[in-house]
Order: sequence, then C-alpha cells, then structure tokens
Amino acid sequence: MDRKIEKKGIALKKLIPVILGCIFIFTLVFLIISRSGTNRYKVDNPSRMTIAPVKYGEFQEYDPVDGTVIPVTSVYLDAEQGGRVEEIYVEGGRPIKKGDLILRFSNTAWQTSLIQTENGLFENMDRQQNTRLSLAQGKLNRKETLMRMEFELLQYERKRKRYDVLNKEKIVISDEEYETLMDQIKYKKDQIALQKERIKQEDHMSEVQLAQADKTIERLQIGLELISKQIDSLVLRAPISGHLSSISAEIGQKINPGQRIGQIDILDKLKIRAGVDQFYNSKVSVGVKGKFTLDGEKYEVEVIKIYPEVINDRFTVDLAFIGDPPEDVKRGQTLTVMLSFSEAARSLMVKKGGFYQQTGGRWVYLISKDGKTARKAPITLGRDNPRHVEVLKGLEEGDWIITSGYDTFNEADELIFGEALELKE
Repeated sequence: MDRKIEKKGIALKKLIPVILGCIFIFTLVFLIISRSGTNRYKVDNPSRMTIAPVKYGEFQEYDPVDGTVIPVTSVYLDAEQGGRVEEIYVEGGRPIKKGDLILRFSNTAWQTSLIQTENGLFENMDRQQNTRLSLAQGKLNRKETLMRMEFELLQYERKRKRYDVLNKEKIVISDEEYETLMDQIKYKKDQIALQKERIKQEDHMSEVQLAQADKTIERLQIGLELISKQIDSLVLRAPISGHLSSISAEIGQKINPGQRIGQIDILDKLKIRAGVDQFYNSKVSVGVKGKFTLDGEKYEVEVIKIYPEVINDRFTVDLAFIGDPPEDVKRGQTLTVMLSFSEAARSLMVKKGGFYQQTGGRWVYLISKDGKTARKAPITLGRDNPRHVEVLKGLEEGDWIITSGYDTFNEADELIFGEALELKE
C-alpha cells in the first residue's frame, strides 16, 4: 500500500538570521543613500565654542552711542580782518563779560588803506557839504534879488501916487515923465514875475541837488561807520558773557582773516553731541529717547537735532536732558547713551555672536537634543540690539545654537562633536 509523503516546512530558527540580515542590509543602504552628499566636520574640542539657548524674553531695540557734553549755546570768535597778535588780555578757561577785551591785532597795510579810504571819504563829504552850502547861498541870493525888485516897485508905485495927487491939484506933470514912470512900473512887474519863475525853477533844481547831496553824505557817513567798525575789529571783545573756553593765539602770531581763535560758552545749559551708526539713520528722528547712567543714577535724554552729514559711516545728533541734568556733569565729559528705537516687548530671541556677521542671520548651526551633533538650519531674524537678536522663523524656544564664529567649520552641513555638549544655562 502506498504512503503519502508530507513536505517539511523551513525551521523558524533558520529563518530569523535571514530576516535580520535583510534588515541590516536595508538599513545600511538607507543610511548610505540618505547621507550621500552630506558634508560633515568633526569638532574635537567643542568646549571652545559659545552656545546659547533660544528663549522668550523682554526685547528692546537700542544702540549704545558715546556722546560728549557740550554747551547748548556757544559763540565762536573769528578774526574779521586778521593781523599780528600784539596783546592778549585774558587767558582761556576763565569767565568773561560782554565787552571785555580779549586781544588786539595790528595790521599796518590794512590800517594804512583804511586811513586813505577814510581821508577820501572826508574829502568827498566836504565837497558835498560845500555843494549844499552853495545851493543854500544861491537860494538866499535869489530871494534877496526878488526883495530888492519888489522894493523898487514899491517906490515906483508911491511915486505914481504922488503924481496922481499932483495932477488932481492941477500941478502939471509932463506926459513924458509920467509915461516913463509907468514904463518903469511895468518893467519892474515883469522883472519880478520873471524872477519868481527863475526862483521856482532853480529852487526845484536845488532841491533835487540837495537831496542827492544828502544821500551822498548819508552813504559817506555809513562808509565812515563801517571803517570805524573795521578799525575797531582789530580789537577783539567778548560778544556775550560766558566762559572763555579757549584762545588759540600767541603774541606775535599772524592770524588770517576768518580764522577761528576762540570760543565762549554759556554753561548754564548743556546738551550731548553723539555719533550714531548710519545703519540706524532711518530709525533716528527728533524726539527719540535715550538713557544713561552716571554715579548709579539713571537719566533720560531725547534727540533734538539731527545733522545730515555722514562721516566715517556715522552721523551726528544732539540730545537734550529731560529734566535736570546731573549736578556733577561737566563740559567735555563723555557719556554712553542707550538710544531706544522701540518699546520693550516679549519676543523669541537669542544672544548675538560671531555667527550673526558671518551668515548674515540667514542660517545657524542648530545643536541636536543629545548635544552630540549640530546641523545647518535656515532661519529668519528680525530686529537686533548689541546683546540679542529677534528670532522670527526657523527656531523654537528651547533650541540651542552655536553663537560663536563659524570660520573653522568650512560651512559643513553637519558638525560632529568629540564630546557631547551640556545644554543648560
């Protein structure tokens, strides 16, 4: 009788090694494929790096600027004409009153020229005065001539009246004599009318000439006053009362016209003049507040003036004290002011470091949770201040990044540390 032959199955313990081998090969292939093209860099001594956590905190955008305390009001002393310094009456660093003598110049060539100009003006003024006197005398002479003519006419009229009386009394006056008298009266009247017309015309011309002479004399007097002021400018006096901060002149020194030789300050009001990085040009405006600390006390200031010129990548601002300034603050003292560009607000942020300049804030090395590796991570940063930078995208609270410079990493995609980093503050 035939017997049925049964197939024997594969033993389970023979199948397990095969399965494990397949898994190992699959995993190895996956790792090779997934990590193909990854640029790694081994960091043997990671303790030299600086790391920082990403966390929420009070963030405020500000910039520390160094400013110098200066007076609100200063008057510069410039030499108007210049010359040789003959005498200095007061030294710098002392109080001075308006009108006090500061120094005296000599300028021989200029003084000689002024004297010649002054003499010419005086001669011209004398001519104008003589013209004025001549016109006035001519006017008097014309009036005197008219008076004489009117007096002669009066005598003729009286004589005619006497003739009329004699004719009434039948005392015969010859016709020729009477007609001659009437001709004389008519001639004298015509002569007087002509003289009055002459006086009218010549008076009008005289008035025009006198007005021109008066204007010329007025201009000459102004010229003389200017010359007097120019002569006076050889003696430098204090234009205001205040503190003579400095005098840049020595006896015998030649000073050029317009050269600055000193400054007078009014020390009862002070301000701060500071240079600001041009990066903040769009953020600085009149009214922006700032703070500084002196002797443990905090003081507030605000921007009152912005100078548009940019020199060495910095522009200048003037800041006024809000309230009373510190009692011990002095002219020329340097103060560090924190200019605030925003109000403090809660934001996700991380400490600044060398990475910020090198990557432009576009990416960072994000440390793994176990502290053994770090990988490139794209990020988006926002506002910044000297200590922190605001994180907008790419990082979360609790992440740790490398904040020191990335020069030695050759922009590797992944960093492998020789020893694990301890991620705690």
